[in-house]
Amino acid sequence: MSAINGGYPGPSQMSPIDVIFPGFSVVSTTAHQLLAGNLDSYTRLFCIFVVFVLVTRYGVNYVWGIVRAYFTSTIYVSYYDEAYDMLVDWIADQPFIHNAHSLIARDRSFYFWYRGHFLILYCAVKEHREDLRISSIGLNANILKDLIEECREQYLKEAQRKISVFKHREGEWKKAKLRPVQPISTVIMDEEVKDDILRDVDEFLDQDMQDWYAERGIPYKRGYLLFGPPGTGKSSFSLLLAGKHELDIYTLQLSNISDSTVIRLFAELPPRCIILLEDVDTAGVGRRGSVNTVQDGNSQSAVTLSGLLNVLDGVSSQEGRILIMTTNHIDHLDEALVRPGRSDKKVHFKLADQNMSTQLFRTVFKQLSNKKQCNERYDDETIEGLAREFASKVPEQVFSPAEVLSFLLERKKSPYDAVSGIESWVAKAKD
Repeated sequence: MSAINGGYPGPSQMSPIDVIFPGFSVVSTTAHQLLAGNLDSYTRLFCIFVVFVLVTRYGVNYVWGIVRAYFTSTIYVSYYDEAYDMLVDWIADQPFIHNAHSLIARDRSFYFWYRGHFLILYCAVKEHREDLRISSIGLNANILKDLIEECREQYLKEAQRKISVFKHREGEWKKAKLRPVQPISTVIMDEEVKDDILRDVDEFLDQDMQDWYAERGIPYKRGYLLFGPPGTGKSSFSLLLAGKHELDIYTLQLSNISDSTVIRLFAELPPRCIILLEDVDTAGVGRRGSVNTVQDGNSQSAVTLSGLLNVLDGVSSQEGRILIMTTNHIDHLDEALVRPGRSDKKVHFKLADQNMSTQLFRTVFKQLSNKKQCNERYDDETIEGLAREFASKVPEQVFSPAEVLSFLLERKKSPYDAVSGIESWVAKAKD
């Protein structure tokens, strides 16, 4: 027994000191062995080093825990807090991290200096979302308030001439990105159709129109159904329409969300905004009696047709909002969904005709001042002639504007290459 006790520290009973300093008994026993000289010189040196490292690490953690608990100021920013986006955008520009979105990978801490103060950023991941916490040494929280205010000012500056795009995440609206405001003319579509819908939206959003609706007891809201093949610009037009009127846009895919979630999301919409329901024909709310309509719990979506109709008509449908629904197949939708009051105007987005192809060619190859996009410069008359020649070789109502644009972008350095290559591309695409 003495031989064993002389070589290795045996188990010992917990000392009261272990309650305050966990592991004290083990360290004390090991130190006793070292002082007793029962180990050779190399082993003794190694044990001293290990004990020193452990004690130092424990001491630092213990002291830091006391400082963090009693001598720091902390702010907490939830993933759903408006300040979260402001803070993340500010963090993304800082040298201590290259990409704010990489924080979501795992729990992490970052240390940095801000206006002469040492700050710590904690990132805690909870169920695919991230909460942030920032602490500063000292009980004065003014430096943290200054940081949040700087984040806010920078965010608002960057948000000028941009629209906020919100998407549904975990039953809540979450700002997905800021999009620069672009002219509505960049959408290539039938000009008469475009002018008609723009006039209608302008009239609806007129400042005096809300009183006009209220005086007559008519709900102040407007609905549009954009239909047509994929790639014809339905979603792009919606985004640009939001930019033209500086409205936030809330995009929602109805697949895999329930009626109660849709009701809650609509109730949280602000009074003046655009709500975009994309591809409603794929969400299981088609014609009653069709195979895609929700029946007996076997469906492509948890959203029911009656649930969607109720949310569009009910009290949760905010005043002043513009509803835009898009579909590739209008014939798949139930008549109740497309009737006036829910879809006040139906807008057909068509495949590319000769006029659209000409506009697309002009858009890609027009010469911008002080910017060289082609290998050589061409005057407007040359581009116009090439545009007409190009459009004459593109069959009408066969390709979407997106397909034609994709072809042109591959040859954006030379308009002559685009004209000479279009016939072979058309022939190949038809095969």
